[in-house]
Amino acid sequence: MKILIAEDNAFSRTLLKKTLTKAGYDVVAAENGDVAWEILQQDDPPKLALIDWMMPGLSGIELCQKIREIDSAIPIYVILLTAKTDKEDVLAGFSAGADDFIKKPFDRGELLARIQVGRRLVEQQALLYCLIDSIPDPIYVKDSRGFYLGCNSAYARFVGTDPDDIFSRTASDVLPAEQAQKTHMEDLRVLATAEPFETEGWVSDSEGNKVYHDTVKIPYLESAAGSSGMIGISRDLTKRIEMEQEVKRLAVAVEQSTESIMITDVAGIILYVNSAFEMISGYSSGEVIGQHPDLLKSGKHDGAFFAKLWDTIAAGKTWEGEITNCNKDGNYYVEEVVIYPIRNDAGDVINYVSISRDITQEMAIEKHLRQQQKMNAIGELAGGVSHDFNNILTAILGYVALCMNSVEEESKTYGYLKEIVKAGDRATKLVRQILTFSRQEEQEFHSMELQSVIEDSLSMVQTTMKKSIAVETDIEPDCGPILGDVTQLQQVMVNLCTNASHALGKDGKGTLSVVLKSIEIDERMAEEQTVEIHPGSYACVTVSDTGCGMPPEVLERIFEPYFTTKKKGEGTGFGLSIVHGIVRKHRGVISAVSEEGVGTTFTLYIPLLLSDSELQQQEASRASSAKGHGRILFVDDDETVLSMGREILESFGYTVITGTNGRRALEIFEQNPSDFDVLVTDYSMPEMNGHELIRHVLKIRPEIPAILCSGYMEKIEGENLKELGHSAFLAKPLDWCELSRTIQAEINTN
Repeated sequence: MKILIAEDNAFSRTLLKKTLTKAGYDVVAAENGDVAWEILQQDDPPKLALIDWMMPGLSGIELCQKIREIDSAIPIYVILLTAKTDKEDVLAGFSAGADDFIKKPFDRGELLARIQVGRRLVEQQALLYCLIDSIPDPIYVKDSRGFYLGCNSAYARFVGTDPDDIFSRTASDVLPAEQAQKTHMEDLRVLATAEPFETEGWVSDSEGNKVYHDTVKIPYLESAAGSSGMIGISRDLTKRIEMEQEVKRLAVAVEQSTESIMITDVAGIILYVNSAFEMISGYSSGEVIGQHPDLLKSGKHDGAFFAKLWDTIAAGKTWEGEITNCNKDGNYYVEEVVIYPIRNDAGDVINYVSISRDITQEMAIEKHLRQQQKMNAIGELAGGVSHDFNNILTAILGYVALCMNSVEEESKTYGYLKEIVKAGDRATKLVRQILTFSRQEEQEFHSMELQSVIEDSLSMVQTTMKKSIAVETDIEPDCGPILGDVTQLQQVMVNLCTNASHALGKDGKGTLSVVLKSIEIDERMAEEQTVEIHPGSYACVTVSDTGCGMPPEVLERIFEPYFTTKKKGEGTGFGLSIVHGIVRKHRGVISAVSEEGVGTTFTLYIPLLLSDSELQQQEASRASSAKGHGRILFVDDDETVLSMGREILESFGYTVITGTNGRRALEIFEQNPSDFDVLVTDYSMPEMNGHELIRHVLKIRPEIPAILCSGYMEKIEGENLKELGHSAFLAKPLDWCELSRTIQAEINTN
């Protein structure tokens, strides 16, 4: 340890130096106060000073005062050497900054002992300073006025200054304005109340980076007189806060995820489930935490399935697959599941996480789409077959019509021919039914009557119903027509009647009742209905059964998609939702009432078509004569249809030129385009189909009517006929009288 001796007496100076050097100290001597002050200004100054009170130049008291003005983290320990013993002198020395006194003449033992005490204090102070400076938490010290007395390196880095430069500065000198104001007011509060204060929040460092500090500010007492300063200690919690925020974000993401998430320990005990799990399973978190996932078992998987699952995840591997579970209400649902282990830092498995996605509806939709694809395939097949079959029917019915024109109506032969026509009509309807049920595109609404729809639907349903079920009908024969689609309404009736037969149970004892009547609903009746309906004339259809009935909670949901009370594999939950959609398409409403043990009644209201202009035009058209006149270019690749059609049309009064295919017909037309009044062509033909033929013809004569005929029941290529230039479209087998009326209408229009 380096010691300064400031003594003007040469003998005393030499004696002191010799004594301290012998004791092992590094001694620097000065013959007066001025020389001593110069030594103390050098780098690495002495840490302890022995100073004579009376010296020329700077006295011991004056030198002591200057030493205390030095800004040093470790103050110099000062011992005054003096022969003065007055109390006032001693107090003056301590006031000047002296730490101790030694009386002259000094005792060697006392001298070394006092120096040893000073040395320990200096070393302790140095150790304390080193410890505080090495602490990574920012620390600063202020006096009673709020001026900095010092700080450690961490605080100096935070404010962007040197620890030696902070002395006597204020917060506004080293901190951003807003932050400085807040810090200064908090520091003054601690100094004024002499009570600790704690604060935390985001602050800016010297580089403008946001850091999160938890700061404690403590007053310190210099004497019994009271508080004379304060210490501020800040803990940088930025990483912890950012980690907590990240954990919160992850927790929110997990909790709000639409996929079911479950965390278990290695024994499978549930530790956490998210909201999606609660919604899908029906169990609350309180009901399942602490339980085993076995409570979700449906019985659809054997023990080997779960043994393999546990073997996989216990080995630290990820398991993926589909699991059928059972929710709290006892309903089955299928989940696509991924289960993976969570490891600690040592690599040991400590938890399992299960992430599941409910695919029950997806599987139902997929099944529905597969069925739809099958129906589309059937439709394609039926469409191809129907084309040829309709050509055959066209020939049969055409030649029968020719025969009927050549025999007397009172003869037996005419009666036989009428029966052939009836059979042909039934065959035509059969083909159209097959096509209509198999195709999936939107249907065209037209004027129709519900009586035949109900009768046909009941006939179909009765073939699969138990014979013990009594079927009662009350069909009003005078119920007027509606604007609708036969196929869709048959689907409605078949679905409702089938559901009614199922409600009668396995024994099949009970009654199925179907009623059709016309009804006029006024404003008062409309308000009394349980469903929203406007005043007007309606066809009212009721389908009732005396079966098991439904509880209110089931009745409320019967029209929801995917909702079904049937066992898995017996229903998809689409039936009544489709029925509801079809009725709405027909501008109608449907309602249901049910009572357990009594039965269920479905009521449909569909607007009547009473004074529709299209209906009047259709009736007038039917009443008009099939006779006509004009030159027709008639095109079909079937020779039988071609020759028979020519003969029938000529019998109506037309001049007919025939073409066996589109290419040949175009050649005929190009020779004399103005010779023809109308073009009638089949659609499906080799070389050039009817659609292409019409396009070429219209390029030559845009105003000529073009009538397209086809054995396919759907719109040709799904396009609008008027946009394609077709004047009309007729389905095969042809109604020749209807064709004649269509030809006359087109000729008259043009």
